[in-house]
Amino acid sequence: MREGLLGKRKYVAVVNNYSDCEETMAKLELQGALNVRTLFKLEKQYISEKRTRLEKRRTLKQIQKLDQEMELKETKRNLSLEASLENAEIDERRLVDARNALSGEILHEFVPATKIKGKEDFIPESTHYQFYNTEQFNVKIETEYDFHFPEHLNIYCFEEGNESEFEPSPSGSTGVLNYYLMDGGSILPVLALDIQPGNKILDLCAAPGGKTLLAIQTLYPDSVVANDASGSRCNRIHQVSRQFLYDLKERWIAPKKLQITNIDGRYFSHDNFDRILVDVPCTTDRHSVVENDNNIFKPSRVKERLKLPELQCELLVNALKLVKKGGVVVYSTCSLSPIQNDGVVHMALKQIWEETKIDVVVMDLAPALMQTKSVFKLAKRNLMKYGHLVVPYLLQNYGPMYFCKLKRIN
Repeated sequence: MREGLLGKRKYVAVVNNYSDCEETMAKLELQGALNVRTLFKLEKQYISEKRTRLEKRRTLKQIQKLDQEMELKETKRNLSLEASLENAEIDERRLVDARNALSGEILHEFVPATKIKGKEDFIPESTHYQFYNTEQFNVKIETEYDFHFPEHLNIYCFEEGNESEFEPSPSGSTGVLNYYLMDGGSILPVLALDIQPGNKILDLCAAPGGKTLLAIQTLYPDSVVANDASGSRCNRIHQVSRQFLYDLKERWIAPKKLQITNIDGRYFSHDNFDRILVDVPCTTDRHSVVENDNNIFKPSRVKERLKLPELQCELLVNALKLVKKGGVVVYSTCSLSPIQNDGVVHMALKQIWEETKIDVVVMDLAPALMQTKSVFKLAKRNLMKYGHLVVPYLLQNYGPMYFCKLKRIN
């Protein structure tokens, strides 16, 4: 019943580059699946073409306006000042009679308000409301116009309205599974990291390991640290790694290309990371709606639920301290809660401002995310102060997934 109200949850297939990659992609395409990177590129091309057309129209309008102004000047060229005065009308209401005792008061009506004595402290109404702003720090926000999709990362989805489902992944010739199924919204926090070749990556709350695997599938990182505070959830990361990474111990664990650590993320102390993903524990709204077991909204878990924002803030603050200068931190949740989303980002930025000398910039990805609109439905921008939110809807049922990109600049 609940699942019916929510609609069928949709997944994407992340192709495993350590299995039969080309063959897997061909099979997925035969099933009617579409490459997400291709969809993003097409949408980006449409946006670019539309912008070009708008710029052409704007230029033509400017030319037309200049032509009209030239014609008007040509028409008025022979009109002298004397001729203009002959046709002018005098507004007698503005004449001041010196014999009238009230003439001084009348004169004030035509003096600019900013010049009247006694109005020195006058401020516009819009400025007045700034005094009610309780913020004690300035949040720097920069706009990002492009959304990099790694060349070797191949993700497939079904088009909007298509209710087809991916079959469970078969094993390939290397003995690992050919693709990983995950909620489509989960790819955006990893893409927002903007992983570059040679980067050192930390997934601070990594279990069950899907986003760690996604980062590895870009083929860019030199090393990835997958951390989680729960021992049992770390076992789940190990399990996912064995299922999808060929020759795990020799190729990944031994050379420390992949490290799986069991540390409370608030006290994780190794630093010098280029990219950090903070996919925090949250109310997991979708899971909570359809599941009774282990539901965080149970009366017995009230205290745990109320402490979530504090925990989330501490995790994000620590990540901002661990990332290197010029590095990127992406904070994400699978919750619709404004408190757990923008609210936590705000608290963390305020704490960083008060307690450290670290400068952080919030990256506004709204223009860049326009290329994703054929795959994802995003919440309206005016509902978000810092981040972005994938909202589920029946035709393309991904999410919820909130993510916010933060860049350390010192």
